Amino acid sequence: MRRLILLGMTAVATAANAQDAPKPREFTADLGFVSTTGNTEVTTFNLGEKLILRAGKWEHKQQFGAVNSAQDGKQTSNLLFTNWRSDYGLGKRLALFGFVGYDRNTFAGISRRFEEAAGVAAKLVTRDSDTWTFEVGVAMNQQRATDGTTLNFASVRSGTFWKHHFSKAAYFSQGVEFLPSLEDSEDYRMNTETAFVAPISTHISMKAGYVIRYDNLPEQGRKASDRIFTTGLQFNW
Repeated sequence: MRRLILLGMTAVATAANAQDAPKPREFTADLGFVSTTGNTEVTTFNLGEKLILRAGKWEHKQQFGAVNSAQDGKQTSNLLFTNWRSDYGLGKRLALFGFVGYDRNTFAGISRRFEEAAGVAAKLVTRDSDTWTFEVGVAMNQQRATDGTTLNFASVRSGTFWKHHFSKAAYFSQGVEFLPSLEDSEDYRMNTETAFVAPISTHISMKAGYVIRYDNLPEQGRKASDRIFTTGLQFNW
């Protein structure tokens, strides 16, 4: 009887672990309404997507997002970013990561910026309802302003991300990035994203998000921060 009980407990634990195991592939797409204040004050639509691929110790993430609109035949917003990140697990809590990214924000005076980074990420909390991660690394940046000036510099890439699940599909998340230059102590950027997602059906959710992009040394004649509030639909598979 004891052997049967142990076998039953092992089977239940195995099934639970299989159910909680992350999917090998995940894809989400966002489409919604945007209200921005700061360097631009417009009302428009946003588009974004995220793809996650997992295989063994590897996890790859690809992201894309854009805010682009026109008012009275004149472009009033031009914000775009895309990036790729690969993590290699060093156990249950640590991973090495590599990151390449591109972003453009012409109304903040940036015509293009490339970033290549590498570092280490740690899972500080890994409960069923809560996850909390922290990462730090070094990066190289190649930046061109809309006035034609260029700037190449090394920086630190650091950030933290917290996610709380109210249910399997409903959650609240908060992410913060701190990106200081290693060549000028006053040249640093901070990005934050706050999001709340509530499911409507199996593959559709309502999402509300608030993004702050802060540059302590903005381009000449530009404001230091952009604030972007979005509401809309999220599609996930």
